[in-house]
Amino acid sequence: MLAALLLGGAFVLTGAQAASAHAELLSTTPEDGAVLDQAPTEAVLTFNEPVQLIDGSIRLFPGDEDPLTLDAHVSNTSVIAALPADVDDGAYALSYRVVSADGHPISGAIAFTIGDAAGSPPNAPVVETTTPQGTAFAVSALTALQYLSLLVFAGLLLFERLVLRNVSPPGHRTLTIMRVTGIGAVAASLLLIPASALNVTGERLVAVIDPAAWWTGVFWAPVVAAVAVCAGVVGARLLLTRRTQRRGTRLLAVLLTLLALAAPVLVGHTQLMEPRALIIGADIGHLLAGSFWIGGVLGLLLFLTSARATGNGTAPTLAVKAVQRFSRLAVWSVAILAVSGTLMGIMIVGSLDVLVTTSYGLTLLLKIGIVIPVIAIAAYNRIRLLPKISARPTARMQWQTLNRTIAYEAALLVAVLLLTGFLTNLSPAHEHHDTATANPASTAQTITLDADAQGLSLRGELEPALSGENEITFTLEYDGESVTPDEVTIRTRLPEHDLGPFQTAAELDPATGEYAADLDMPVAGEWEMQVLARVSTFAEPIVTVSITVN
Repeated sequence: MLAALLLGGAFVLTGAQAASAHAELLSTTPEDGAVLDQAPTEAVLTFNEPVQLIDGSIRLFPGDEDPLTLDAHVSNTSVIAALPADVDDGAYALSYRVVSADGHPISGAIAFTIGDAAGSPPNAPVVETTTPQGTAFAVSALTALQYLSLLVFAGLLLFERLVLRNVSPPGHRTLTIMRVTGIGAVAASLLLIPASALNVTGERLVAVIDPAAWWTGVFWAPVVAAVAVCAGVVGARLLLTRRTQRRGTRLLAVLLTLLALAAPVLVGHTQLMEPRALIIGADIGHLLAGSFWIGGVLGLLLFLTSARATGNGTAPTLAVKAVQRFSRLAVWSVAILAVSGTLMGIMIVGSLDVLVTTSYGLTLLLKIGIVIPVIAIAAYNRIRLLPKISARPTARMQWQTLNRTIAYEAALLVAVLLLTGFLTNLSPAHEHHDTATANPASTAQTITLDADAQGLSLRGELEPALSGENEITFTLEYDGESVTPDEVTIRTRLPEHDLGPFQTAAELDPATGEYAADLDMPVAGEWEMQVLARVSTFAEPIVTVSITVN
């Protein structure tokens, strides 16, 4: 409940300034759907953050002919590709595939026509740029397996050391589960290297057998994460099986486990968030608290099963003491989970709009919806159930009550882990980076403007309402009378991408009393336009209009 309240309140307070996880294409030169008199010397793709190029990822499709791989380089946030000098008239498509700072690919295509634009322009070639579903699902599934295995492995070790405080090797069942989850964590981490590379290059999953198809898509983060997981899991597992468990050995095993647990921080949306130290600390705290909770619930089930098998009539009372010790520590894990989850939610998602309109936001809400019952069950266990267990008439009834509620927690926590794996590979702010085909030119239209604010009335038109250059004409009235002030300023901004504001001075035509201006709106979306008019020495009213640009 604390986690839900903190997260909900934080979203309300932060307003609508959403954080962008993957890079987003802001503008292109030439524009998508442009008709050009002559071929440009280069194509420029501008993103909202620096991106990385993939070898051979910028290609020009000339009609039905084979595509041409273009030489390209990155300059700040732009990708600049040199076009061939001998480009003939006709319809073309330029496909791109780049990688954002968090390791996720962004791909798409733009269409343009070179030559005489009389009549309808020829259709641009269709270009497939989407990531194969099988590849994307494999990355998500392996990430989910990595989280599930790591959190169970680390959580069981923490339960043994902090709750049971064993100085001897764990029991047979615990060691078996740790062996299985350790193998799962190592295997998933190693397989994520080629799977992530295939996701970057956009190849099908079957191409994993050909290293040449995915080697160019290998980045350092999955490799370092795999090394950390292998070193941490293998080292901790070897130390756990030693018969002599000295204090230094136990501490080293915990440290190696925490090293493996922190490996997923190297990959994902937190690579883009600022301040970096805060988001990394919140991410590690989130993983640590989650692993303690998950390992604690599973460890309790294993401990209770073992204690019940002894047949000792006082075993339920002893089990209650172990549960109480775990629940005291779990209070702190809930607090860490709430604070770290809230911080990460604010910094990664950032707005209620993203929370309810994207797959990432809806999956996060589902995760929170599962966590809340887990916390509720745990609170019930702590406050109501444990004091009543000793009052049950038989040991069998005591065991049944205790095992049933803890099993409910365990089942819900597994669902949370699986959702976390898929959250890592979803985009918090943008749903459609991939486009299956080159988009045709959008239809020009004339938008009628009619707005009033602060006594200022604006009437006019804007066309063509397409990304790029737009022309606006309008008249002004102030307090019901026509006015033609000397100073009229137009400010435009695109809140979705935090683009702008761009400022333009409107020119008055004395013959008609109309103002006119050319507005540059390089990206499609819901633009916000403000018109400021100096109607007197002390009055400069502002009227705001929303404009949809295609």
